[in-house]
Amino acid sequence: MAAGVWFGRTFPRLLGVALLFAAAPVQAQTAPAPAAQGSAPATAGPAPNGPIPVEAFANLPFLSDARLSPDGTRIAARVSGAGIQNIGIWTLAEGASGTPQLISANGNDSFQWAGDSRLLITTSVAFGLSVGDTVYTIRIQRVESYDLQSRKRMVVGPGGGFTQDVIFVDPAGRYVLMTSQTFAQRSPNVLRVDLQNGESAEVQPPVRGVFSWFADAQGVVRAGVDYGERRTRLHYRPNAQAPLQVIETRRNLADDSVIDMVRFISDTGRGFIVTNAETGRFAIYDYDFTTDTRGAALFSHPEVDVSRGIFSDEGGLDGVMYEDDRPRVRWLNPRLEVLQQTIDRALPNKTNLMVNRSRDGNRTLVFSTAPDDPGTYYVFDNSRRRLEIFASPYESLIDRRLAPMRPLSYHSRDGLTIHGYLTVPLDRPERSLPLIVMPHGGPFVRDSWAFDPQVQFLASRGYAVLQVNFRGSTGYGRDFVSRGHGQLGSGMIADLEDGVDWLTGQGIVDRARVCIMGSSYGGYAAIWGAMRSPDRYRCVISFAGPSDLRAMVRYDRRFFTAQRYARQFEQQIEGEQGSDLNAISPVRHPELLRVPALIAHGERDVVVPVDQSRRLVRELQRANANIETIFYPKSAHGFTDAVESADFMRRVEAFLSRHNPAGIATAPPAAPAGGVSISPPSR
Repeated sequence: MAAGVWFGRTFPRLLGVALLFAAAPVQAQTAPAPAAQGSAPATAGPAPNGPIPVEAFANLPFLSDARLSPDGTRIAARVSGAGIQNIGIWTLAEGASGTPQLISANGNDSFQWAGDSRLLITTSVAFGLSVGDTVYTIRIQRVESYDLQSRKRMVVGPGGGFTQDVIFVDPAGRYVLMTSQTFAQRSPNVLRVDLQNGESAEVQPPVRGVFSWFADAQGVVRAGVDYGERRTRLHYRPNAQAPLQVIETRRNLADDSVIDMVRFISDTGRGFIVTNAETGRFAIYDYDFTTDTRGAALFSHPEVDVSRGIFSDEGGLDGVMYEDDRPRVRWLNPRLEVLQQTIDRALPNKTNLMVNRSRDGNRTLVFSTAPDDPGTYYVFDNSRRRLEIFASPYESLIDRRLAPMRPLSYHSRDGLTIHGYLTVPLDRPERSLPLIVMPHGGPFVRDSWAFDPQVQFLASRGYAVLQVNFRGSTGYGRDFVSRGHGQLGSGMIADLEDGVDWLTGQGIVDRARVCIMGSSYGGYAAIWGAMRSPDRYRCVISFAGPSDLRAMVRYDRRFFTAQRYARQFEQQIEGEQGSDLNAISPVRHPELLRVPALIAHGERDVVVPVDQSRRLVRELQRANANIETIFYPKSAHGFTDAVESADFMRRVEAFLSRHNPAGIATAPPAAPAGGVSISPPSR
């Protein structure tokens, strides 16, 4: 295989362009830089005329989740190609080959650096277990170590049990601390595992009710959090020799407040916590563990949650991440604030995320993106004042004009402020546009100001796309989440309808040309929304949507819980007064679907079992509904195969052209790919 080529593809823009920073003012300039042998040219030619091909949106990102090694000499990232996913490691040394060292992985694997030449890989597998008439979700999670020099891969810690989680990595990569849970409902202990020989020793026995353990920057287990009986207890020790003491007994959680994060400042009894106890929104506070005193908020946003804190190796607070209308960082470290400003000036009108930095602070890995820019990874070298392109994950979309996204807000019918995003097709007047409503999954997650290939695909075909952070969406505080409890088939759906009404009232959207499309909970919302209000929609598209909510509760209650906001798995899905889940389950009411529907599902889905769609299809067929169905043998809860993804997009394009034409000239919808095996619904 030629250097720089992997799975028959050239690496896109690998180390292709350098942006030089002048002293003042700071400006970005393009200049040649050494490209990997066999890699794609540094600059792409003009984009071809005509609509962007389906494959450009359907292709999985060549590279994602990149991380710079602590010494700044390597980059590890998830890579995909030819239907295979792996972890790749590139060496950044000048003159090094662009061919990555590959590690076998699957789509559920995550990874992190442990020292300069070792990766920790966390592998998660989920499957359904039938007990009588009930199916339960079982998740097995393991941690493995991969040595880049010897290329040996080994299991970290003892085998067996349910879940393992890394809570501390020695900066030198000699050992890790990991929690190990032997049974699903049993509290985990904490093990110290030597990464050289694999030997492990227990450093913290299980404590009843404690499922979250936290270590300080020296690798000492300092605290554990116990949630139960609508209160929380913080078990704390001031140093490695001291026993645990319960210090958090007076935190009453009648309002379902939680402590989301604990972080210690080295060699002190002080640190930081992230909690929503004070305002209902997560904020970061100074905390004195010795006196059990929460200080003033170091950062609190008046409308949204803190996503997470960013900390130095010594445990100091460098910055805070949050998201209002777009992802943002508030740097508290002045040096990092200056660096962010420098990068933002070179890459304006983008979200420029400093992914991580080398140990000496000289090199920074940056991911720059926007809704109309699928993103590029850069490496900033501070000593040379150079920002060099590493790779663009979607090479087929480089230099393509994509549709802009803008935030919007409106009031629901009961007076709640609802936020969302509108993407409109290029070069079309914003009057009487055909609309696709695209509710997000979860439902207790949120949509963001970010690149989304499905949204851009629909916009390229002439449709406006509305994404709504309906009640229950996370990021806007506990009260907004609680508004979604018991509202899966009512209030959440009504918020979508109110968004359509707002857009039509503005004259942007043609009320008679609206379809609804979603995945996961969004797939349920699409089907149920069309059943609930058939006169609102011309058609509906559902991928991996649940159709029997009571069966889903038995299968996996976490699918319907906002885990960050309430650590106990309460009956959130049914609300305080309870609700009849059968009354809002599409499979129970097939006669209500009176518009054309496209229903798809991945055969390997363990989040929403494929039987949820198969049962719905059978009932709809009995009711003589107008439906099209497709079941994908390689896909799970999302697409992991570009051929199947492209096939689905072609079907969506053809389906919309028949039932809600956009009224613009596009390429004729191609026939479904011949390599896709179509599985008929079971009868």
